[in-house]
Amino acid sequence: MLCLLLYKQSFAQESELIRFCQENRFNPIEFSKKLKGITANTPTIRILKVYEKSLNGNYKGFMHDAARLNSIKNQSINNPYILYLKQLEVCEYYLLTGEFNAAKKRLEQAVNFARTTRENQWVSQAYRLYSKVYLYENKKDSSDLFIYRAIEFAKRSNNELELALCLHQSALNHAQFSNIQEAVTQELLALQVVEKLNNTYYECIFNRFIAELSLDAGNLREAENYLRKSQLKGGRISSKRLKLENDILRARIEIRKGFPNEVLAFLPTSVKGLEALKDYLSLGEAWMVLGETYNAAKQINKSLEAFNTSLTYFEQSRQPEKMASVYHQIGLVYLSKKDLINAEKNILKAIVIRNNIKERNRIYESYFALSNVYAEQGQKQKAYDYLKRHTDFLRRNSFSIDSKKIEDLTQTNSREERERLIETQEEKLQKELKEKEILQLQSDRQLLGISIVIAIFFLSAVSVFFIVRQRTTLQEQRESEMSQTLLRSQMNPHFIFNALAVIQSYIYENTPEKTSKFLVNFSRLIRLILENSPKEFITIDIEKEILAKYLTTQKLRFEDRFNFNIDIDEELLFRRALIPPMITQPFIENSIEHGQLHTIEHGMIEITMKERFGMLEVVITDNGVGRTKAGKIKKNKSHKSMALDITRERIEIMNKKYKGKGSLTISDLDEKQKTGTRVIICLPIIYENTKFGSYEKSTDN
Repeated sequence: MLCLLLYKQSFAQESELIRFCQENRFNPIEFSKKLKGITANTPTIRILKVYEKSLNGNYKGFMHDAARLNSIKNQSINNPYILYLKQLEVCEYYLLTGEFNAAKKRLEQAVNFARTTRENQWVSQAYRLYSKVYLYENKKDSSDLFIYRAIEFAKRSNNELELALCLHQSALNHAQFSNIQEAVTQELLALQVVEKLNNTYYECIFNRFIAELSLDAGNLREAENYLRKSQLKGGRISSKRLKLENDILRARIEIRKGFPNEVLAFLPTSVKGLEALKDYLSLGEAWMVLGETYNAAKQINKSLEAFNTSLTYFEQSRQPEKMASVYHQIGLVYLSKKDLINAEKNILKAIVIRNNIKERNRIYESYFALSNVYAEQGQKQKAYDYLKRHTDFLRRNSFSIDSKKIEDLTQTNSREERERLIETQEEKLQKELKEKEILQLQSDRQLLGISIVIAIFFLSAVSVFFIVRQRTTLQEQRESEMSQTLLRSQMNPHFIFNALAVIQSYIYENTPEKTSKFLVNFSRLIRLILENSPKEFITIDIEKEILAKYLTTQKLRFEDRFNFNIDIDEELLFRRALIPPMITQPFIENSIEHGQLHTIEHGMIEITMKERFGMLEVVITDNGVGRTKAGKIKKNKSHKSMALDITRERIEIMNKKYKGKGSLTISDLDEKQKTGTRVIICLPIIYENTKFGSYEKSTDN
């Protein structure tokens, strides 16, 4: 009797797990929780546990358990889905061991089985894995063919999550062969599907992959934006693995921005966390990024140690292309040390691996690196031969990355995401209002006639009131906008005149190479100013980019004799807060010019933006000579007063237009010594698409 009871309990648990695996909102984290308390060792439970290890990146556990799946006889499995899942997991095992023909043979059996059962979702899953096998073999056409078939069968099934996973695999295929723009397009489609399903787990993964693609395309701002989205989604489901994988991408972004010390503050801890999870593939990635970080920080020995550790994990997880990338990086490190023998040795290893796996894109990066090695060695013919291979490849292929188009794709998706959120909230509000109206009608039928008469008089009075008020508000708004436009037109020539003076002095004082670098940075700054200064508002992330470009330009001018830091609250960036363009620039210019930062030791400008008491607070501080001393030595005192007057007038107009309490205060940073300056600008806080009456503010204003 007890045995029968245990059997029924085990059968019920298995049925619930199978149902959970096949549902449209499947979540591997919840699946792991459901499996955790099950001690039964039935064939079904064994197969499901192997599947769980595969989904959660437990490479060591998966390889150990999957090797024993063939010992489970098909006759002992009663459920067709579990029988089919066993075939897929065996295929995955063969794929990771590099036995591609064995994997294809099993996949052919899986496809036939799925077609026999007429399960379109299963056929789609098998074709998706087929595409992955061909991707490992670097066979683009076959990989594309099978993912196309997988998408077609996913569309015929009722499982939208399977469609999203197919689109994600399609994005991985395009990324593998350097077609970044199409990869972003496919991943955005996958993201839209899981957002519709409200599947937070895959929203986190897909947002992170879009961030990775944006980083590869050179769009740092979009990479940070989508990484923030991924981090927010990951925080809702409390997944340690997703957080650690996001840390790896965060480290890559910080390295690209030139902040290796910031990466060293958190990435080693993340590596320890991944070691506890036994996620070999992510560990290999983490150690490779750590190697790049140490190299950027000029810690060459630690860099080589990290790269070698990365090789160990990639070798254990059978990732030859990743191993080739590490050898390539090691070669570049040795090249920077002028150790040409080891540089040649490691880059040749990368080329051999990529030749063996028939990789036809990244191998040419190694050809270019090897050309530089031979040039350093004085072997001009070899250097020419490898350089020619590299340039011939570039001429034959059109895998260029159009970062502007990719940025447009990601920004369009962000706007559409916000619009969908607004529509959802409006629909919910309308539904609630309708329900409330029905209840009110049912309870107050006796007073319906009187209510109608009162409502007519009330609505008439309100209509007259709002018509008059709307006309007055519209007139005031037009006057305010004309005043704002006039003030901005005064600021723009003033700023550009000063900037051109900077260029003139810099050209006379510096070498042509430094002048060219200065002009490249300044041209991007002028473009940002010309594009955004006519607008009434711009987003804070654009303001941050303008300030960073301006301060970098000034640093180049003064030969890095001062530093700066821009600290903006993440919430303001994520919610896309708005700020009037160029409202902070005059005070930053004063800090540099009149604060004499280039003449003091450790000159520093700090810019912070945060929400405080419902206002946007912008604080600009410098440790310069102070206002008192600056007033004695500056020749032209009209410059500062003009900036102050214009800024105060702009704030007054904003207060009048948006009913705010904005202000501008200036004080000494060190009141005793009368040194340094602190400027505090408080503005009404406005977010993109915030509505004011019948008007809507956006960055297009």
